[in-house]
Amino acid sequence: MNTRTFSGLRAPRNRGGRHRSYPVAVAAAVAALAVTGAPAVSAQSSWAGSLDPESVAPSVAPGSLFGVPSLSLAAATQVGAPIPLTAVLGSLGMVGSSDFARPGSSNGPPAEPIARRDRDITATTVRSIEPLFPGSTDAVDSRAEVWTVTSESMQREVRVEVYRAPAGVDAPNMYFLDGVGSETPSGWSGGMGWGDPQLRQRAVNVVAPTGAPSSMWSDWVEDDPVLGPNMWETFLVEELPGLLSAGLEGTAEPLAHNDDWGVLGVSMGAASAVHLANTNDMFGGVAGVSGAYSTTDALGYQYARLTVAARGGDATNMWGPRGAEPWREHDTIADPTGLAGKSVYLSAATGRVGSSELGRFGSNEMILLDGHVLEKGSFESTRALESALASVPDVHLQMNYMPTGIHNWPVFVTEMRPGTDHILSGLAPATPNGRTTTGAVGERASGSLGSAGSSGSAGSGGGSGSLGSSGR
Repeated sequence: MNTRTFSGLRAPRNRGGRHRSYPVAVAAAVAALAVTGAPAVSAQSSWAGSLDPESVAPSVAPGSLFGVPSLSLAAATQVGAPIPLTAVLGSLGMVGSSDFARPGSSNGPPAEPIARRDRDITATTVRSIEPLFPGSTDAVDSRAEVWTVTSESMQREVRVEVYRAPAGVDAPNMYFLDGVGSETPSGWSGGMGWGDPQLRQRAVNVVAPTGAPSSMWSDWVEDDPVLGPNMWETFLVEELPGLLSAGLEGTAEPLAHNDDWGVLGVSMGAASAVHLANTNDMFGGVAGVSGAYSTTDALGYQYARLTVAARGGDATNMWGPRGAEPWREHDTIADPTGLAGKSVYLSAATGRVGSSELGRFGSNEMILLDGHVLEKGSFESTRALESALASVPDVHLQMNYMPTGIHNWPVFVTEMRPGTDHILSGLAPATPNGRTTTGAVGERASGSLGSAGSSGSAGSGGGSGSLGSSGR
């Protein structure tokens, strides 16, 4: 797969408008990590079941962290007691909040709003369908499309990637929800999904919306001046399914669908996927990879707040003040009863830095720190959801806890195939429809899959996401 390395970091800006040097901000975060590791603080943490520090201590040699000597992940995580992650995440917010350009937000807040309402958009429609890989010579890529649609609830265009199942079957549909960046093209477009030859042959239509950075794939109570209008639950549940069932006359046919639905998400998308399955009967299966599933406990609140802040958004515009009803409604751990009778796949790594992480990210301790803290939090939250599900009847639950791995694409990639397969195990199987084509736009191109360049992707071997960002 293609990879993009993590690039420059902006100096955070405090509320008074002065720039603080980046090393000072990082030092504050790491110092908090070390100080709050003391046993007395750990005893007050709501996450009393935290791992022993020896089990999560990364193998990173002491050195410098952006110019700050003698600070390392190993030193920070071996101070006497399990890490109270709530305090650490709170400290990350204190050193810059929305302007703290951690690896999960390597692009920083956008120069312009992500989207603005277009008052001329008054209906949900399909505007165009084009090949996703127009320059590809691989026939299988003709099944991958870009749908440009309008959302009535958000009054904006949305770019949706559609990966049709192989010809000859009516198959289940599965949403893929990306992490904090909501990349374009999506993470599924490369090695994380479509780049896996086995996943390309699964009898499932994969639908990957894009353009929802830091949104939690949620319905927001107010439009955000930076992130724009966000009504993603409405879009995914009420608006988009009808478009997929209609296609675009003269361009591409409707998806060959058997009426069953699943949803898979990574990082930010994991929490959203599990919430959607927990609150909507349309989903019979769900997979959450490295998610945080509470929004009301201290750790879950910090995760959600920092996810929104990663692209400059205000979480108050998302769900109102902390503790308001929307915050409670999105807490799956508090009430997972909607997952009864469904197939649920959950996975997370410990956050421990192993040889794979060291080989890929080397001495970039900021990526390792961010990924370590976030994945350890995902691990704890996943365990809490597993515990909560013990009292829910008839949940077909599969868990995968990885002994090493940080919050980044290399962990996520390994979970796409087992997560997809477990979702499909809970859905109606694909049924033969006697057709020899999928109805994709790429199949209609006379002797060609299109002209190069319309989507910026070269083919199914393209990048699976930014390997220098944490994905949340």
